[in-house]
Amino acid sequence: MNLRYYHYLLLLPLLSLFASCINDDYSSCVQCSLIVSQTDSVGNVLTAEVKGNMMAYLFIDGKFDRIVTSDPDGSYKISYDGKLGNASLVAVGSSNKDSTQVFTPAIGTDMNSMSVSVKRDSVTGEYLLPSSLYYGTYDISSQSAGSGAVYGNIVMKNKPARLHVVIRQLKQYFGDRNYRVELSGFRSTMTYSGKITGDSIVYVPSSSFNGSDQLVTKPINTFPTQKGEYVTVSVYGDDPANGGKSRALAKTFIWDTNRDSNGNLVTLNSGDDKVVIVDCSSRKLAMTVMPWAVYTQHVVIP
Repeated sequence: MNLRYYHYLLLLPLLSLFASCINDDYSSCVQCSLIVSQTDSVGNVLTAEVKGNMMAYLFIDGKFDRIVTSDPDGSYKISYDGKLGNASLVAVGSSNKDSTQVFTPAIGTDMNSMSVSVKRDSVTGEYLLPSSLYYGTYDISSQSAGSGAVYGNIVMKNKPARLHVVIRQLKQYFGDRNYRVELSGFRSTMTYSGKITGDSIVYVPSSSFNGSDQLVTKPINTFPTQKGEYVTVSVYGDDPANGGKSRALAKTFIWDTNRDSNGNLVTLNSGDDKVVIVDCSSRKLAMTVMPWAVYTQHVVIP
């Protein structure tokens, strides 16, 4: 194929974007062709499921303008009048589209108020957040108006954190009974600008004793902790006087703690995968916090 002809074919989709510029004044027309990077901000490859659950929202001068759909090649073609100001394309994708609620904005909605929220299971009542919930923003300058198409990559950031809890010597100090672990200090909503907002959430992950008589919870996926808020681990147990047969809702409070072994309040950031280890033999019930990957390597914890 003639190379000049092939180059012309590549330009056709971008040339068609001029139609959305006002009054055919191409000197103020901003054109952009964006693709989502194959890897996220820390180098992990984006899964096909995340790519298949991707939505892109165009904001002009900080206000919502329209949803942008991708072309068959996966790129997002944008054209707008640069006289309106700078623009941003926000892409949101998750590993499970049924466990988050993305709010469709009205035209003119401020970008800082746009958000995604944790959904609640209609049967169990549990809060659900997928293991991967990505968003990325590409800023487009109005100064590129009339200078030809701008090409770029949207780098996606994985926003959830994951938390496990391991409690040692619980039976030895508080008896052999049924226990419930509650994790608090979390919020239900995250804005596209990364701000954590919304209602307070208390997670109640299922738990069981392992072969070493340690109470281990299933991991929770959650938004990072809001600035100024911290993770609290609370433990409830059956009343021994009832023979351990009381209902879950009747469990009595035993203890809670929110500081690590150094006295620091515990927080979670985006992308964290951590385990909290509580040793009940410690009079202060101080927590040890470490990456989950380190814990699974059987490192001896003092």
